[in-house]
Amino acid sequence: MTRFTLVVTCALLAGACGSTTAPTPPPVEDAPTMVCPAPQTIQLTTGTSIAVTFPNPTTSNGKPPVTTSCTPQSGSVFNVGTTNVSCTATDSLQRTATCSFPIAVTAAPVPKLTVTRFVSFGDSITAGEDGVDGGPDTSGLCVPKITTTGGIGQRVILPAAQTYPGQLQAKLSSRYTTQSPTVLNRGCPGEYAVNTNTRARFDAIVSTGQYDVVLIMEGSNDLFEPIRSDPVGSAAAALRSLVGDAKATGVRPLLATIPPMNPAGRRGAGAPLVPSLNDRIYQVGAAEGLAIVDVYAAFNGNLTLLGDDGLHPNAAGYQVIAQAFADAIRSALEVKSSPTSVIRRR
Repeated sequence: MTRFTLVVTCALLAGACGSTTAPTPPPVEDAPTMVCPAPQTIQLTTGTSIAVTFPNPTTSNGKPPVTTSCTPQSGSVFNVGTTNVSCTATDSLQRTATCSFPIAVTAAPVPKLTVTRFVSFGDSITAGEDGVDGGPDTSGLCVPKITTTGGIGQRVILPAAQTYPGQLQAKLSSRYTTQSPTVLNRGCPGEYAVNTNTRARFDAIVSTGQYDVVLIMEGSNDLFEPIRSDPVGSAAAALRSLVGDAKATGVRPLLATIPPMNPAGRRGAGAPLVPSLNDRIYQVGAAEGLAIVDVYAAFNGNLTLLGDDGLHPNAAGYQVIAQAFADAIRSALEVKSSPTSVIRRR
């Protein structure tokens, strides 16, 4: 008997050997999308540029890892004007998404003063004497420009541009460019705060109606006064009288401490009394509600800013005085502007 073997394949018996359907591939992620930060507007208070930071754009979808980059990048310096920031997101399949947003930087407002007419009142330090001793008496030459010949045996008044009022005028003019601030020099060499003529001269100046602010720096000569038992107290009282007279005429006083003296100089004998007078000047300021222009502190003990006589500043010292007054004027009399701000728009 013949035997036959029946071979049945899975092809004949569909499904008998399991499913023949191909496996389903994993889903493919959607391409990346991104949303940029909100636009920014930044108001400068100084300068013409600013470093700006901004948050990273937000991304969705895409096959990880998804990287983002922006040009310019966060932390870059942006100049006045509007700069468009472009950002790109890239996934591991090199698919990209882009977005952009503007950053606007607006210029700082031009600083302005509430008042512009200044007069500086004081002795030979205000006038601009440079410390060359001897020569003829110049105490009667109480005008801004004193024409004396330089050289040994004569006093020298520095050129107007090197005096503290001259340097102060230049500083104010360069900052307050839309205005025309003026600083008139009314320094009087050899003047004492306690003299009756000093108060009369002061009153004649502030009563003219030509000035908004009087800058008062007086009293150095008083510390050499041999006949007074209390030169410091007398000078302080005289200065308070000047402040009161200024207020009575509607002129705002800015009262300053006096510079240091060098005791090693020919005219530095009053050096030990300088701190005492300056303390009393601060007391006058407290009593009269005045912020004091601290010229003494501005020197920071640097006696190289004084001339050979140990009393009068040199040109660099007058620049320090001018800066002290400029800082005080900016603090007290500049129109206040809003601080730097960032506004986000959505």
